[in-house]
Amino acid sequence: MRTAPFMGLPQLLRDQGVDPDALIREQGCDPEVFADADNIIAFGAAGRLLAHAAARTGCRYPGLELGRHHGLGVVGAVGRAARWAPDVGSGLNCLTLHLHLHDRGSIPYLWTDGDQAMLGYTLHCAEITGTDHIYDGALAISHNMIRDLAGPTWRATEVRLFRDPVDDATPFYQHFQANLRFGAQQSAIVFPAADLRRPCVSADPERYASALRDLESLDATTGGGLRDKVLRLLLRLFVTGAGVTGKVPDRTAVAALFSLHPRTLNRRLRAEGTSFAALLSQARYDVARELLRDTRLPVDDIAFLLGYSETAAFIHAFRRWSGMTASQWRSSRNTG
Repeated sequence: MRTAPFMGLPQLLRDQGVDPDALIREQGCDPEVFADADNIIAFGAAGRLLAHAAARTGCRYPGLELGRHHGLGVVGAVGRAARWAPDVGSGLNCLTLHLHLHDRGSIPYLWTDGDQAMLGYTLHCAEITGTDHIYDGALAISHNMIRDLAGPTWRATEVRLFRDPVDDATPFYQHFQANLRFGAQQSAIVFPAADLRRPCVSADPERYASALRDLESLDATTGGGLRDKVLRLLLRLFVTGAGVTGKVPDRTAVAALFSLHPRTLNRRLRAEGTSFAALLSQARYDVARELLRDTRLPVDDIAFLLGYSETAAFIHAFRRWSGMTASQWRSSRNTG
């Protein structure tokens, strides 16, 4: 992802009496990556740096501290386009559909259920430490993004965090000013669904239309091929609970979302060296690891969320993917 959200890390370390260059190098990173917000940093490197910063300084929640200073501006062209959207819902949809241009290791999603809406963020990279800190920062930024769209009077209803309850939640209450739910099944900002219809404070129809065209052009050149687009869609469907219905996203439905015939989808995926079945398997594996790592959900529940009618089938598939059972994989991460 772009280094932009982490640009304040060197100064945070200085403020805590730690030599930033030394700590950054200890974790195998080049301090020069923080010289430009458009530089790229791996999620694994960012997680290690945040976890090490928390261990070495008096700042227990460096992700939250860094994230609370950022909003739409941190995601460049995507944030600019969202800011000009006609309403909050359109702005958030713009963010979730195009955030991969800024951040390729996560799946953002917007979910509504009755009178409640939820802006969520899920990491689908498996080999990451310090995920609590990354999620803290992502939620702080997401909260500020909604406020950038809706205006300074906007308030969240609830903030859901994967992390376990903390001894002193004051920093979280101070930033979010909302109910906090620790140990949640989602990493998300919850707010009234009616807020999605609120006009954006910076709405500009002409600029918005132009910005969307620019994003589509950028996506065509840097957003990856059809393989990447299908995988992102499948990940989002699983993350937002598509498996709750007991149904698995099928090729015909996915092809229709891309305005393609299923045979055309197959042909184009084969040309990119993959298949729909392979991408479906990859999406299940990615989401399974995220849920095992970041939540306390039982394996039975994870199997159901991923559309398996029997837990045994999921366990067999996970062993085929990883070489170990889901429970063994979870234990290996928790003790690492």
